[in-house]
Order: sequence, then structure tokens, then C-alpha cells
Amino acid sequence: MLNDPNSDLQINPVGGVSQNDGSAQTVPTTATPATSTPSPAAQTTNPAQPVNKRAFNLEADVEQAQTGPAKPEKYAIPKLVMEKYPDLVELVKTTESMDDQEREYWFQIMPIMTAEQIEKFRNILITEKEQLAELDKEYEDELNRLNEKHLLEWKEFESKEKSRAIKEAEAKSDEQEKQEEEALLAKLSDV
Repeated sequence: MLNDPNSDLQINPVGGVSQNDGSAQTVPTTATPATSTPSPAAQTTNPAQPVNKRAFNLEADVEQAQTGPAKPEKYAIPKLVMEKYPDLVELVKTTESMDDQEREYWFQIMPIMTAEQIEKFRNILITEKEQLAELDKEYEDELNRLNEKHLLEWKEFESKEKSRAIKEAEAKSDEQEKQEEEALLAKLSDV
């Protein structure tokens, strides 16, 4: 189709046919008499605006640069499912018990499931999420308990090391004092 925005050829109401490859070539059309009235299409189209839908739009480019490109959806989720079950879609996307193929299967099968099946499916996913959250909390609590236990053991170890170091320093100091006393006594006995 010539007016398809995705095709390589576009019909310009003012100048003729152009190629949609970024070049600015136009092919002149047959001239219309100056006395004829312009067609309704020519009246509604502003020749200053490009007909090519893929022309540069700086405002959109700036906006997209600020927000980043739109993330493509990883799964082919039917529009009906997105509109009717957004909470369920999120549960399926985040569940740890499914791989991507299973998620895709559930997204495609949801439109033909009964309300009862949907509710059971939702309850299964919610229960799984709650149980995993509970397990994570238990794990975190156990980890904190072990960390506290090891922290106490570490402090006890540090305390023992400090007292051992102090005892060694005292013994060394006592030995040094004893040697100094003997040296003084030896000097006094020589006098």
C-alpha cells in the first residue's frame, strides 16, 4: 500500500511520491490547473507537516531519552487477561515455581478458564507467595539468631585473647623487673 506508514513509499499531497528511506527525493506529479479547487485531502493536510509517520519528532526523542525506551513485554499476554486479571498476571510473573514456558502457557489458557478455576489458581499462587515469604522470614530469623550467637562467641574469644595478651605482657613485665632487680643487686654486691 502506498499510504501505509510502514511502507517504503509515501504519497505526498503536495509533491508526489517519496521514498521512505530518509532521502528527500520527490517525483513531480502531473500539474493541476490553477483554477481548480484543491481536493479535500489537500485542504486538511498541512504541507509543512510531514506525511511520513517515521519523520523525526524531537520532542518525542527527548521524552524517550528521559524515560528510556519502553520495555518490551517478555510474555505474550492477551489483552483480555491484562484487563480482567492484572493481579493474577503479576502473581504469575513473580512466582518462583514456574519457568517462562509455564508462565506463557497460563497466560494463554486464562481466557478459557472458568471463574472457579481462576479463583483456585489465584489462591494457589497467593498461598505459595505467603508460604515463601514465611520461609524467608524464618530463614532470616534463624540467620540473625546464628549471627548473634557467633557474635557472642566472637566477643568471648576476643575477651579471652585480650586477657591472655594482658597476662603475657604482665609475665614479660614481671620477668623484666626480676632481671632488673638481679642486675641492681649484682651492682650493689660489687660495691
